[in-house]
Amino acid sequence: MICPHCGAELKENATFCPHCGSDKNTGWKEGAEYSDLDLPDYDEIIENEFGEKKKKASPLVVAAAIIIALAFIATMIF
Repeated sequence: MICPHCGAELKENATFCPHCGSDKNTGWKEGAEYSDLDLPDYDEIIENEFGEKKKKASPLVVAAAIIIALAFIATMIF
């Protein structure tokens, strides 16, 4: 079956065209309009999902680790 609106190939018994959005109820005459609905940019999605994000250790965590290590060493010596 072929969409009369855009000519895309349709599955048998399709109720709408996945390519242009025309449907059987409107007589395949009115296509759906895509309005760019504040969708994030493709590059932004890729960066968020797969980008390299290096987490820095906070200075407080580093200081606490040093203090604990020094305390452990001090208890081993004495």
